[in-house]
Amino acid sequence: MAFENCTKLQDIYLEWDNNPERYIAEDAFAGVPTTSCRVHIPKGFEEKYGWKSDATDMKWYGFSIIPNQYSVVAKTNDLAMGNVSRSINGDLAYGTEVTLTANPVDGYHLVKWTDEKGDSLSAVNSYTFFVAGDTVVQAHFAKSSYHVTLPAAENGRTEIADGKSDYAYRDTVRVKASPDYGYHFVKWTDAGGDSLSSDTLFTFILTRDTTIQAHFAKSYQVSLSAGKNGTITSGEGKYAYDTQVEVKAEADENYHLAKWVNAAGDSLSDANPYKFVVKGDTVLTAIFAIDRYLIAIDATEGGQALGGEYYDYGTLVAMEAVPDSGYVFTGWMAGNSFNILISDRRKLSFVLTGKEYKAYRAVFAKEPLTGFQTLLGVNGAAQAYYADGALHLVNLEGCFISVSTITGEKVLQFKAGDTEYPAALPAGIYILNAAGGRGRYVAKLVVK
Repeated sequence: MAFENCTKLQDIYLEWDNNPERYIAEDAFAGVPTTSCRVHIPKGFEEKYGWKSDATDMKWYGFSIIPNQYSVVAKTNDLAMGNVSRSINGDLAYGTEVTLTANPVDGYHLVKWTDEKGDSLSAVNSYTFFVAGDTVVQAHFAKSSYHVTLPAAENGRTEIADGKSDYAYRDTVRVKASPDYGYHFVKWTDAGGDSLSSDTLFTFILTRDTTIQAHFAKSYQVSLSAGKNGTITSGEGKYAYDTQVEVKAEADENYHLAKWVNAAGDSLSDANPYKFVVKGDTVLTAIFAIDRYLIAIDATEGGQALGGEYYDYGTLVAMEAVPDSGYVFTGWMAGNSFNILISDRRKLSFVLTGKEYKAYRAVFAKEPLTGFQTLLGVNGAAQAYYADGALHLVNLEGCFISVSTITGEKVLQFKAGDTEYPAALPAGIYILNAAGGRGRYVAKLVVK
């Protein structure tokens, strides 16, 4: 063993960057006195040998490790603002505990401690650390009282809310802007012209002498008026240039907004609400018009329907059904499927309220061959009518009866025996055909 029983060995110098213990036998230093022999390890590699900077009395194979010396510098950003209680500018042993205390001059305060790179270490006046290498610690001081300046502003006034102009570090400051008549507040900017806020009441934390400028600009008036049969509901007022404005009007019942016009009477839009960008003083008038409705009419085969067009609210709607030769008019129908009987009169008229059906159909049917007549060989006049949920038949016994809608859909078919035939018919117009051995009878039934 190279060092076994070397009783006079006083210093061991290790040149490995990493701890070489695994390469050295456990009894390599047997007999070497651990009280007088010391170990030296490479500078900057203490932790590789297991020595943390806050640990004490580190050993290697039982020998004391001699701490390396490192440069430690403590300084301030400006001695006129404050100093550090432990002035260090020299070497200290690895693992040495160091406490620095910042002592600001009256009117100043410690902002922070930083390292050589400028990275923050602490904001507490007393800063403690263990030497782990070459170290530079700097105390940064700053004024404890700062001034807020509000330069005069054109077209408006500014003020500090609490009336002060000098504040302590990190105090809250509120400034207020009030535009003159015809102007509006735009924004606050700093001394460099950078925007800070668009709020008239601006709150900020003071960390340095600060100058804040208020900016005002001319406002433009948007004036609104309503024509007859409506009102303005929103949008009038003063606006900044290039601001998008939304104006809205409300029409009276049975009227609607027809258009917005400018001061020259030019049409601008029929939108409600109407949006536009303010470029100057603006005058708008809302024009209203009475509601109009399209009354659409058509006809089945066998005739014409006259009168369908646009009608204003409150005007008289008139329509007429004109049957072709060989056809008869059976009724005006409406509803989603034209299944609701409105009238069986050829001429239909009503005052438009907007609540009526908007589509009507004139229904025609072929005219009976013999009209409403007595069947050959039957005593008395033939007759058919509907009442109390039943078909009532007169002088039609033994005839084959069929009942169809006016569109031709057959709903009943039977041979007449009794004078009454129970039948639940929905409201509408029906055509009854009765055929006997020597004649035919046709009748129109109106079920209400």
